[in-house]
Amino acid sequence: MFDRNMRRSALLAALGIGLTASAAVGQFKLPKKHRSKPPARTTDLEDFRDEADKVLAPITGGMSPQEAADSAGFWSIVIVAFTGDTQAEAATLGLVKARTEGGLPGAYLEKRDKATVIAYGRYESPDDPRAQDDLEMIRSMKTEGTRPFASALLTPPAPKHLAGSLPELDLRNAKKLFGKDKALYTLQVAIYGRGDRARASSEDIAASRKAAEDAAVILRRDGELAFYYHAAERSMVTVGIFGQDDYDPLNRPGIESPALLRAREQHPLNLLNGQGIRERIPGAKGNSPENYRLQSSSLVSVPE
Repeated sequence: MFDRNMRRSALLAALGIGLTASAAVGQFKLPKKHRSKPPARTTDLEDFRDEADKVLAPITGGMSPQEAADSAGFWSIVIVAFTGDTQAEAATLGLVKARTEGGLPGAYLEKRDKATVIAYGRYESPDDPRAQDDLEMIRSMKTEGTRPFASALLTPPAPKHLAGSLPELDLRNAKKLFGKDKALYTLQVAIYGRGDRARASSEDIAASRKAAEDAAVILRRDGELAFYYHAAERSMVTVGIFGQDDYDPLNRPGIESPALLRAREQHPLNLLNGQGIRERIPGAKGNSPENYRLQSSSLVSVPE
């Protein structure tokens, strides 16, 4: 069994925000980065997962290919998501804890795009009363006085099973869903649209919108709080919901919360159709390579 420090670097400590590297439509790729140890008590589930050495009996809990295909057509609740080279082993150990000490015997493992998730339930729609009841139950569960699953997320089916847009993932609805005071900012990580200055055709716009929605769906299924936003000719993808406690340029300029810093670490770039955007460094002169950089992801306001 790999040692505790290796496992800590392999497991993600955040639920919902910053869970995995970006991926969308087979080309939404980010460079691999070293993931530093998160600040203490980032989530109560960190210790919960790191106690895997105490597991007394192995459990697989995986799904057959047919079961996975069937499950992909339903909404489900992501309790925890794991990425990295050891995600399968880590998720298996996590499932044991979720089923036993976590009190969720119905939890199961599912391999998604970039993550292996511990999931729960299969629902026809996000409005299914069972889905809302189960989500509230899981978020409110207590283990040793804490709520380790407080950031559990209701996630949509795989993109191929979805028809049209999803209002639950539309950034324009974020304030209504999360509250005006809490939903002030989000991190833009991708743009879909033409890469030149030519006017986008109706076919271009439709393709861009589908790509952005698929990207948001895939990130959600991997456990990230992702959104899409459709502009006139381009569509954007963002991750996370942040408020004044995360970023306050007036009272705490230059200070960002651990959650926002983790999101930036997981998504360092703003990508155009899955590719880095080359931009000139402000003040640099000449066309030498060192005068250019890849555009970073950026904090943007959540629309009304």
